[in-house]
Amino acid sequence: MKTITIKLPEDESRELDSYIKKKNYPSKSEFIRNLIMERLDSNKKEKIGWMIIAEKSMKKMWDNKKDDKIWEKCL
Repeated sequence: MKTITIKLPEDESRELDSYIKKKNYPSKSEFIRNLIMERLDSNKKEKIGWMIIAEKSMKKMWDNKKDDKIWEKCL
């Protein structure tokens, strides 16, 4: 595993310590790792959602029967 370092102001550090105790996280590292993974997963899900919307929009254009008739005349 790779180690990274972050710096927090004292008050935020105390707040983080308190939150970790209250939520029974094993460590600050575990908490931060979870936050990062949640964020990365949400970004992936958002991208997939946009791709699904785009695919549905393109499907409507590709399944256009009027275009089939026009192309039949040209080909």
